[in-house]
Amino acid sequence: MTEKLFIIGNGFDIAHGLKTNYLYFKKFVYQQAYGKDELLESLQNMDPIKDFLKDSNNSIYKSEIYTEEVMEILNGTDSQDKLKLLYQNLLHITNPEMFWGDFEEKLACFPFMNASTPYFMTNDSQEDTESRKELAEKVADKLSQYVHHQLNKLFKQWIKGTYEQWESQLSMRKFISHSPIAKETIVTNRDARFLNFNYTRTLEDFYGIPSSNIIHIHGDLDDGVLIFGHGEDSIVIPEGADVLSQAMYRLSAANRKPVNQQLRKHEYFFKSLSSIKEIYFIGFGIRDEDGVDAPYFKEIFKQAPDVSIYVDQFDKKNEYTIKKTLKVWGAHKACQLQFIDTAKNEIVGGGI
Repeated sequence: MTEKLFIIGNGFDIAHGLKTNYLYFKKFVYQQAYGKDELLESLQNMDPIKDFLKDSNNSIYKSEIYTEEVMEILNGTDSQDKLKLLYQNLLHITNPEMFWGDFEEKLACFPFMNASTPYFMTNDSQEDTESRKELAEKVADKLSQYVHHQLNKLFKQWIKGTYEQWESQLSMRKFISHSPIAKETIVTNRDARFLNFNYTRTLEDFYGIPSSNIIHIHGDLDDGVLIFGHGEDSIVIPEGADVLSQAMYRLSAANRKPVNQQLRKHEYFFKSLSSIKEIYFIGFGIRDEDGVDAPYFKEIFKQAPDVSIYVDQFDKKNEYTIKKTLKVWGAHKACQLQFIDTAKNEIVGGGI
């Protein structure tokens, strides 16, 4: 195994033709809730899909659902109505233009879906205040449990289906040396170590990288649980919060990504990185020095602070942000990083 570490992000899968942008997940949830639409199915590019979802979202926002109806839906057997409820929850924290990192951070925003949200309100003609409070508490708890469970279930279902569809479109399952989507930088470094933030097996199935060389830090398709979520440490239920807000705060806490737990689980791997000399970022956006995944990189650069850094050329426009972030993470050679054309394995800029 060489003294090289590759960081693999979602952009890597997208570059290989997998439709794993957040937009496609939102499209998937919409179709599960409202059924497949002929017009939506015919749209091949991201901008038209965004336009479709925006129009649909506007009409969905206009339909108010009250507390009693929510409880009836959650207690009922109509899975379609429950999925519509889930999609409405997503509408309050997301938009079609989001990236995965933005979506994960927004999973901490459920507390702000408070009692002013239409479908949590009760008609004045309903039960007295105490009865409404008791009902709201039951609804909030049940809704938060359903959203957390169903979001994880749909996410895994979507990832699995997306990957299987991509696999079926390949003429061969193993690496093809002349494939136009192959990255030469990966091909020539198949014995390197890989920290993979994706859930797919593109490295194993397309490039033939041994599984022993790869850490799927947030799980893969063979795991029972795929890990995603926000990185907020201090989700504290404020004093005086109403019952709905309390339940939503608990939901946000449940959606926190267990980064420290994963660091402990893979402690041996991270400790072993003290010997690496080069690190390559491919398809991974280095944007937020305090982002949810920052602790992983702080640990990497703690173990190997003087490592040489190579970043995929597609991120060249973000040079300032990348270098600034890497410095905060503890990379001594952040300002000397080099950009690389990973398709040709050629340096295209950077360095001092």
